[in-house]
Amino acid sequence: MVHPEMLVEPVVQELRLPAGIVGPVEVTMDVRCFIVSHPDGLLLIDTGPGSADPIGEALNRAGAGWDDVTDVILTHAHPDHFGGLADVVARSPQAVVWAGARDCPDIPSPEPPRPLAEGDRVRSLQVVEAPGHTAGHICLSFEDRILFVGDALFSDAGALGRAPEAFTADPVQAEESLRKLARLEPERMLFAHGPEIPDPVTALHRLLQDAPEAP
Repeated sequence: MVHPEMLVEPVVQELRLPAGIVGPVEVTMDVRCFIVSHPDGLLLIDTGPGSADPIGEALNRAGAGWDDVTDVILTHAHPDHFGGLADVVARSPQAVVWAGARDCPDIPSPEPPRPLAEGDRVRSLQVVEAPGHTAGHICLSFEDRILFVGDALFSDAGALGRAPEAFTADPVQAEESLRKLARLEPERMLFAHGPEIPDPVTALHRLLQDAPEAP
């Protein structure tokens, strides 16, 4: 299955966080994983928080099926990103599962994920290590033009934000990773939480000027 241009199909699911997790009230947010085409098939970036049914529906929309999935890349070891993994693997047993090396031990999987490090390639995507949110958090770059940022950033109402401190293992390291991503200057950024925004690099530089308060 070959596409003349790279297909990127977002799969949007809803996640509800009970009151007390990130604030005094219940929070509802979107969680996005992505179907990405390459010359030999499709790969998945993250698997969502639960059932793989929404991914299957997105595959159908793309004129594909589970047999086309060659690889699954997990950006990090949080359940809203690997929660659907067992279901995905059951439906696409031929797919190879990958994750950042330092997060691999924390991801429950029928087969241990294969470890990834800075500069590694999976099909058409290159690994960019961006630790902080988790120790092994990774982003994925396509030809230095499109950057899948995982949870390094999120978008809301056209602006960028940092991942909640409650879910970030090392805020100082996370900030260093944001500066690294800004230096890449991709044309587009695709977020696991929130829709794409125009001119994301300018928005990221603006965010970095607003330094987080020291603990």
